[in-house]
Amino acid sequence: MFIKRNLIFVFIILMMIGFKVSDSRADEDGKIKWGFSFLAGTNVRDDPDFAHFALLPRAGWALHKNWDFELEGNFSYYFINKEKNLYLLGVNGNFLFKPVQWGKVTPFLMTGGGLAYNNNNGNLWEIGDSHTAGILQGGAGIDYYMGKGLWLRGAYRFHHISDPFKYDVGLNTHTFILGFSF
Repeated sequence: MFIKRNLIFVFIILMMIGFKVSDSRADEDGKIKWGFSFLAGTNVRDDPDFAHFALLPRAGWALHKNWDFELEGNFSYYFINKEKNLYLLGVNGNFLFKPVQWGKVTPFLMTGGGLAYNNNNGNLWEIGDSHTAGILQGGAGIDYYMGKGLWLRGAYRFHHISDPFKYDVGLNTHTFILGFSF
């Protein structure tokens, strides 16, 4: 219960910090870029009984001409098998590097990390049993400007979760993302 309360407190503090960031560092027109994405993927070992799905709401700020920072909620579901299904509720911080822009298309590289609460009761030995998950992720994608302030995002991510306080092997997934920003 102590860890659960602390994770909720950390999540609230991070969201408050995100909302206090100056608009002078926001998107080209001075606004925060809001968005959401849907994520789907499989285990690195191509296990047919394993799937990863997530809803990722986000808020993004331009830090520099080629750099963005996104604060992203993480509502993940890991279908592993009936007795080992896993849920995550957490927050990620991501840095995006956008080296070029070709008309309406902007490719990017992304790296990030975060913390999440999980419902594991020791059934899933790969991530320990502390109900806390550390998240590391990296990938690449494309933002496509559709007009009227709406962006379409497609991306690939390598996603790793594990217990941040103990050594374990963790879970690794290859995921694909489809999302919108406005």
